[in-house]
Amino acid sequence: MCQEDSTRKEHAFEYNVSAMRKDTALSFRVPRRLKAELQKVALAEGRSLAQVCEALLGGGLEIYKIEGPKSIQRLLSRPKKESSN
Repeated sequence: MCQEDSTRKEHAFEYNVSAMRKDTALSFRVPRRLKAELQKVALAEGRSLAQVCEALLGGGLEIYKIEGPKSIQRLLSRPKKESSN
């Protein structure tokens, strides 16, 4: 484990899905593997897939508000897979 990981602060935020009025839809495509993993989380938590996705999106947004662009850059800066040529 690198030093950055061991010193990273835990994020304390509250995201209450049921307290928000739902008045619009959001639709996007995801890899099959990601959907399967999200479905496993929903099953384990006794929640719907929509509730889990909304909570994770909302939680991610709260982290973004605290950390700014570096929170997304950290997720998107994964090394690209090398071609198999």
